[in-house]
Parts: sequence; structure tokens; C-alpha cells
Amino acid sequence: MEQIDAVNLVANHVHRWRLRDRSGTLPAGRIVLRVTEDEKQWWRFECCQIEGGMHCFSGSAWSDFVGPRVHARLTLYAQQDGENFHRMKVIMRRN
Repeated sequence: MEQIDAVNLVANHVHRWRLRDRSGTLPAGRIVLRVTEDEKQWWRFECCQIEGGMHCFSGSAWSDFVGPRVHARLTLYAQQDGENFHRMKVIMRRN
């Protein structure tokens, strides 16, 4: 899996996460990304390209996702061939 970006989630990430697409795989414009951690739970996050390789995750689904995961380490991976979703890895940390 090719890594797009990683972040240690903090309180201000509840509103948005600005990330650099190191893989160059996120599409331009405003999109909704289908994302899973374990293929049992799914999220749909609003994502838009804001400049060059920079993108931003925001919206109510993103806020609902991040709220209980503040202080976790989040890694977002690019889609794999034949899949219509992105994967992420969340490592919970102690405060």
C-alpha cells in the first residue's frame, strides 16, 4: 500500500486536516472518499484539492470520526488496483 500522508491527530483536526498527497493519487477538485480501516466500518469523507499537491479533509463525517480519535496516529493509504476505496491505519495513543 502506498502511503498518502500521516498525522498525529490533535483537537484542531476535528474541523479539517490539510495534507500533502505524497503519492500523487488523490484526484483534483472536490470529491467524497470512501475509506475503511478494517473493511467492517466505512466512512465517506469530503476531500478537496486546495493547491498543488495539498488536499483538505473536512465535513461532519470527518469531525465525527476525529473527535474520539484525538491523539491517535492516522495514516492514509492510496487506493489499490481494483478497489474503489482508500485504507487507513489508526493507532490510538494515550493522552
